[in-house]
Amino acid sequence: MLIEQRTYQLKPGALHEFLRAYEEEGLPLQGEALGNLIGYFKPETGDINRVIQLWGYSSYEDRAQRRAALSSDPRWRTFLGKNGHLVVAQQVELLSAAPFSPIR
Repeated sequence: MLIEQRTYQLKPGALHEFLRAYEEEGLPLQGEALGNLIGYFKPETGDINRVIQLWGYSSYEDRAQRRAALSSDPRWRTFLGKNGHLVVAQQVELLSAAPFSPIR
């Protein structure tokens, strides 16, 4: 399994607005296209103006196909147009499991 960790740095004070909009509009669209949400997190300490998503894919090719489908969905582009102003920066990491990891 390939895990994609996406960290979104939000504008200060935008966390609750972002989470509300994402839960109502963004998550259903991403869930439909990407399929395997492993977890969605917000920090309780440190830099609290961010959210972290973990998505699972069977391969790099699976990820590329699913991300392309999401990017071409006009509903997703509309969501980004309405809520993209809340995001300051984004970081994406692709993770593969160590041989002893419970998640493979």
